[in-house]
Amino acid sequence: MTARAVQLASSVCLAVAAVAAPLAPGEREIPPDAPRATQRLIVSSPPSPPAATPVDPGASLPPLPPVGEASLELLRLPESLTPAQPPNEFNPDPGASLRPAPIAGTPFYKFQEPAAPRSVDLQPVPADRALPRSPLERAQLEFVWPTPPPSHESEPLPAGLALPRDDVRENRFIPVTWQAPESYPLAAAGQGYPANTTPVPDRWRSTGFVPWHRYATGDPDESPYAQVTPERWHYYRQSILKGDLPFRGQDIFLSLAASAAMVFEDRQFTGPGSSNAAPAGGFDVYHESHSQTLTTSTAFRVDLFKGETVFKPVEWRLHVKPVINVNRVSLRESGLRLPAAGSAPNSTQTAASVSRQSTRTQDFISLQELSYEKHLADLSANYDFCAIRIGNQTFNTDFRGLIFNDTNFGVRFFGSYDNNRWQYNAAVFDLREKDAASELNTFHRRGQVVLVANVYRQDFWKKGYTAEFSVHASFDQSSTHSDNAGVLLRPAPLGVARPHSVNSYYLGWAGDGHLGRWNLSHAAYIVLGRDAFNGLAGQPANIFAQLAALELSYDRDWLRLKGSLFYASGDRHPTDDRATGFDSILDNSNFTGGPFSYYARQGFNLGGTAVGLKQRFSMLPDLRTSKSGGQQNFVNPGLFLAGLGAETDVTPRVRAFLNTNLIRFVTTAPIEAALPGVQVDNAFGVDLSLGVRWRPLLTENIVVTGGFGTLLPARGLQDIFRATQSPVPKLSSTGGGPAVDRYLRSVVLSVALTY
Repeated sequence: MTARAVQLASSVCLAVAAVAAPLAPGEREIPPDAPRATQRLIVSSPPSPPAATPVDPGASLPPLPPVGEASLELLRLPESLTPAQPPNEFNPDPGASLRPAPIAGTPFYKFQEPAAPRSVDLQPVPADRALPRSPLERAQLEFVWPTPPPSHESEPLPAGLALPRDDVRENRFIPVTWQAPESYPLAAAGQGYPANTTPVPDRWRSTGFVPWHRYATGDPDESPYAQVTPERWHYYRQSILKGDLPFRGQDIFLSLAASAAMVFEDRQFTGPGSSNAAPAGGFDVYHESHSQTLTTSTAFRVDLFKGETVFKPVEWRLHVKPVINVNRVSLRESGLRLPAAGSAPNSTQTAASVSRQSTRTQDFISLQELSYEKHLADLSANYDFCAIRIGNQTFNTDFRGLIFNDTNFGVRFFGSYDNNRWQYNAAVFDLREKDAASELNTFHRRGQVVLVANVYRQDFWKKGYTAEFSVHASFDQSSTHSDNAGVLLRPAPLGVARPHSVNSYYLGWAGDGHLGRWNLSHAAYIVLGRDAFNGLAGQPANIFAQLAALELSYDRDWLRLKGSLFYASGDRHPTDDRATGFDSILDNSNFTGGPFSYYARQGFNLGGTAVGLKQRFSMLPDLRTSKSGGQQNFVNPGLFLAGLGAETDVTPRVRAFLNTNLIRFVTTAPIEAALPGVQVDNAFGVDLSLGVRWRPLLTENIVVTGGFGTLLPARGLQDIFRATQSPVPKLSSTGGGPAVDRYLRSVVLSVALTY
């Protein structure tokens, strides 16, 4: 190893040691000639002297100007111009000789004898003024440079200035991105700050907040929430772990959150069964059933992002949210297939056990949300922006979740314009298969691609009203799939079960807002497309269906009164080549009662078949096997719903909900085609619900929700679940009448904890 390499290695080690372990004040063990923390030794070839540097090859260098101060002097220079002529040689008329001679005999001038001149005594001209004068001189100012000393070129340069030089040190570039004084490289090495600079304390941790006083009494104890020093874990005060202070530097934040939701549901429903599934004395395939479900979901959320935390969009964000789900389902009858948590049985499969109680407990872990967001550009001084987000993300395409409301894998381009009056989204989702019990995402592709583009305009018609225009497209490929319980989901076992593709296109207009005390929420959609082979129709079908929803409410102090209408078109001719029953892509609707309504919350079986009349948390009776695992079916009865309701703030902590809905089928032809020999009335029933939401801390950290819903079945639902067995004398009272109960009810209690 050469001496230069040894010296270089030692210098680097000393520099690293100076940065990693700064000395205490007053101590200095680094040699004076060692490189500083921001310097490094140049190990490449040193620069050549100026004389050996060819600026213009082939041309000599111009002479350098003399060194020294120039002086301004007056010089007298000889005049080279021709001097003036004396007067006697002056010719006043140079062109007189060129005139033509006068004609003979014709005098041109009349001459007179001049008078004799008067005698003038003239003095002689001095010699210095006589003409011509010679030689003449002129004055001129010029700079005069002193002559350099003759020994300047011969003096040798000092050893420290001679070229080329060895062991040259280079001052390294100091980054300008550091923002806290302690992160400056020289300060970290104990060598101070740059010249003409003043360190400013960290505005997040050192400055703090000015104590806020609510009253003018000056009492320091009147403000119990005043805080100067940030804390690490406290939820209501400034904390580094919930994004109040930077996690690193002054613009990188970390936000951690944990949530737990526990939902208990006790419900009564009518379902299919077998002889060992029926209660004592019951022998029919339909009978009253009872289930209890307990579902717990624990989620952890991590957000790491760069940017401000108030009005400026983040520059980038990494979002991670794993979810752990545990659910327990108990059925009173042993012969029913244990369904997904909280869903209605939709199969007549029997269990091997014949015990009076059938229970199932399952757990599932899912990386439900994992996405990265990147800020692309600012479009105005008011931070109108555009950004992109990729990964598993939650997306609702309208105000009430009527068409597509799900968490799935996709790429989304979004932003705002015109002072946030316009918001826009363009997204493509590649849907994943979901676990049957928990409805959480798996890593397996489903074979369905969804495209969404929408735009929102605030104050579109009147101030306070926001309009949305959207386009949806769904491309569901032909496939065969069963859930983890072995139940066939695709294709639907209804009519002719054949794998087929479904392509649908939605055009929609939705709105939400207020006009004074009146609140308006509406939606209107048209869907077009083609079903390659509909099992109920037995042939391919062209899709053309409509949906309309309206909710109008009036606010009066603590009370809101509302009325709602919902219409989804049905297919009156289920066996032709036109599918006119409306179906969504993957809805999760919040309309006319929401989670408290028995009709909206529960799923209904279609008369003992392997498909559902409708799915949980959906408004549409679409005859699908599953909302997430089944395919869209546009050959369905459609729905008409009219409702009245009220929401009231009982106290600042308690809010109550009350809803009444009248439900009817638009047409029952698809149901009658699926259940041969059964005539079904259009009346479905009357839905009544009551819900209470309690926030004991006046925040969203603890939310307790309880609800009761009941359905009074009408003739149509009774026709679907009509008894099929004749009565057995002295053994059973079962007759040919309705097997559905006179009322169905559900009780739900949920506790949501968020930290």
